[in-house]
Amino acid sequence: MEHKTVTLRNGGGLPKIELRFSNALFAKYEISLFDQNGKNPQPVTPQPQFNSDDEPDIFSVGPSVATLAQRILFWQAAISVLDDQPGQTYLMRAILTQDGEELAVFDRRGPITNTVIDQDTVRFVVE
Repeated sequence: MEHKTVTLRNGGGLPKIELRFSNALFAKYEISLFDQNGKNPQPVTPQPQFNSDDEPDIFSVGPSVATLAQRILFWQAAISVLDDQPGQTYLMRAILTQDGEELAVFDRRGPITNTVIDQDTVRFVVE
């Protein structure tokens, strides 16, 4: 299966990724940047992050836009409900921007009982 792609402007600023979690959810997450072959992961987040702290859930990606061509951005989260009620759902939203312009939004959603682990990826194209 091919990766979803996001096109970056060469000469623009570094892209940013923001993760959002809805429906009164607690999440612990990590974001990594892999090489073109899906190997050699480098952390984008300095350590596991939490959506419940006072820190923004927005991170710059890569040392330069030119080095991001064909690289794979990966994010994964352990998502938990605060009160386990029947019929609950989760939403993990990743928003990718460059120079303040929204490039793409990727949603992962589904039912949740207690905790779920979800992840997603995107491949960068530089033009």
